[in-house]
Amino acid sequence: MKAVVICPDPVLKTQFEQALIARGDFVTAKFLGEYPKPDALKRLLRIWMPDMVFTTIQDNSAFAGLAKVLEEFPTVFKIGIGTQDDPAALRAALRFRMTEFLVPPFEYGSLNTVLADIRRERELHPVSSECQNHFCTFLPAKGGVGTSTVAANVAAAFAEIPDTNVLLADFDVHSGIVGFLFNVEHEFNLCDAADRGGTLDDETWSRLIRKSGNIDLLLSSGPSTALEHALRDTGVTQIVDFAHRNYSVVCADLADSLDDRALGILRESTRIFLVTTPELASLRLARLKAMALQKLDWAEKSFLVVNRITKSMDLSLEEIEKTVGLPVFASFPSEYANVEQAARTGSPAPKLSTGARQFAHKVMNRKFEPKRARFIERFALVPARYAFH
Repeated sequence: MKAVVICPDPVLKTQFEQALIARGDFVTAKFLGEYPKPDALKRLLRIWMPDMVFTTIQDNSAFAGLAKVLEEFPTVFKIGIGTQDDPAALRAALRFRMTEFLVPPFEYGSLNTVLADIRRERELHPVSSECQNHFCTFLPAKGGVGTSTVAANVAAAFAEIPDTNVLLADFDVHSGIVGFLFNVEHEFNLCDAADRGGTLDDETWSRLIRKSGNIDLLLSSGPSTALEHALRDTGVTQIVDFAHRNYSVVCADLADSLDDRALGILRESTRIFLVTTPELASLRLARLKAMALQKLDWAEKSFLVVNRITKSMDLSLEEIEKTVGLPVFASFPSEYANVEQAARTGSPAPKLSTGARQFAHKVMNRKFEPKRARFIERFALVPARYAFH
């Protein structure tokens, strides 16, 4: 099980940390020595998905914002920690609807009981990964590697999974082609959504997106609109937050740049997929971007997608993985003609469908049994040693 511990009191934090570490085979914990900002806590809970949060309540005003964030994660157990002589903290724990309130000495007392109760509850009622929010961002190693094609086909595969509502958002302001790939146009676009970021609701959103089958599309503004209209970063942040709350799966298609706007989206992502082709120039730039993701401490949620592979590649998938420095999550065959034909009809590319479906099922932790495929299509199925766990 996993826990987040928030404790600005250094003495109390040390005591509780030692108690949890002593149960290392039982709990894996992240320790925060100060109250995080609500957005930072929300990001941590989304990505790490802990079973429980232990927190002191030394400052009611500072904790009130965190309590609102915790309410958005009903499957996370909330436990207060404090000292014997702090009745105000106990009253606050009751007011903020904490499951338990623990005091030293943590090595004894009720800590074991609380952990055992949570483990038993998880065993009886496990939290399905299918119920979690998946925010998948597709980042190109360089322009032209087929990132939008991969994102579009993966989004279509997600939409086939029952009880899954999917958004494909085109954040490539100047060169976005999601609308082209689905053969659709719309009067509203990303810039319009950013303008309304502070007032987004279901009714407004329904006008901003364009539906294509079971997928909601938020289309790029295009270069002409982007020149006339500055895309506000705050508006993009509000779009991302709205998408997190309202979709079980979000596929974000980024441009080939690591500007402040892209970094903000990558920060909020639960998975980052760096898309490259097997060519040396693409792999070189993929390596540089992978190094940047590692420096930003996002390596844990970053994976490699190799597009347009062929039987005559100079490097194997294992060699590509070592070259770039990220684990290979999936690969797709080189099928230019099939992709172009699919774009004309606004439908998924049939020859990418097996890889796209396996990709979607792997993200959702679902078992996937592909239909019998031609030899080249099997290249889209990453060997078990590269599988996401």
